[in-house]
Amino acid sequence: MPDKPSHDTRRATLPFESSDPAEQKLWSALGELPRGEPSDELRRNFYRELEAASEPRLAERLRNWLGLGSNSGWLTVAACVLLGFGIAHIAGNESAPAMPGSDRLAALEQNIALLNRELVLDRLQASAPATRLSGVYKASMMAEQDQEIVQALLQLATGDQALSVRSAAIDALGSQLGESGVDNELMKLLEASESPIVQLALVDLVLRHGNGQQISQLQKLAEQQRLHPDLVNHVNNSLRSETI
Repeated sequence: MPDKPSHDTRRATLPFESSDPAEQKLWSALGELPRGEPSDELRRNFYRELEAASEPRLAERLRNWLGLGSNSGWLTVAACVLLGFGIAHIAGNESAPAMPGSDRLAALEQNIALLNRELVLDRLQASAPATRLSGVYKASMMAEQDQEIVQALLQLATGDQALSVRSAAIDALGSQLGESGVDNELMKLLEASESPIVQLALVDLVLRHGNGQQISQLQKLAEQQRLHPDLVNHVNNSLRSETI
């Protein structure tokens, strides 16, 4: 009795595992599809969720922020309350020279902006990674107008011990990639970094904001296999899709 032809009944669990030419052709076609890039808002939401997952509860954050863990903290709060009453009393004094409404509003907005800037700089230098991460998110909206903020972000991007903070700082510097000083530091970091997470943030930054020279430098690093293998494929696929 002739033997029945055998059939390969294995189920393919990885691309190209099957010997079926049609399936191999399908996987090859899927690999050539363009890959979508996450939006800036999606990136910010990611860092916000990462921050929220690692932060203490609201009550504890308020106590630490106000310094209520010690007697000196309560004295500070009391002093602020008294100062507020004093300012309100002076502002309501009819004998004091009155400022035009628009000038008072402009002065108030300026004071709030200065206070917010100092709070952001303090957060960028905080000891807790979650606090620094929160500061990076706030600083990303101020980097274009403030060089001190840019330098603080650059310091975190190149030397922070928490990889999540470094990645967020790199992403926050996206609009500054073409600025002198920032571009050199970030491209040198890309050449020297061995962390796939940091490499990913830098590769993504160059692909979105890099000029021709920076793109060529990134492509060279990929050709020399100096990036993580997955990032080499990511760079090649991204550059190939841009030329189609």
